[in-house]
Amino acid sequence: MEKLFENYTSNDKQNIVEIIKKIEIRNKEIEELKEKLESYFNFEIADYIVSDILECENYNHVCLMINLAVVNNRISLEDSIILKNGLKKLFKINSSFNKFNKDNFII
Repeated sequence: MEKLFENYTSNDKQNIVEIIKKIEIRNKEIEELKEKLESYFNFEIADYIVSDILECENYNHVCLMINLAVVNNRISLEDSIILKNGLKKLFKINSSFNKFNKDNFII
């Protein structure tokens, strides 16, 4: 995860403001990507999956998070298969260990 709290001290108000801005920007990025993906796939996608995509995790890791969503009844098994295959296509993933890159996103 991005080191949002690097060099943090409780007396540094400017640093706290910068951290809050970074968090707000990240939340907006997550919402935008989530909206695009949900619109494309026509089903709900857990925030932690979208977050991992934005954090440039590898495809294998994101698949594990999708499996976790299935176990936690956040997504159906059928939709998880659609999502895994669709993400490969949308992000031009060729290997389980390719990292997600939002610059490769084709929607």
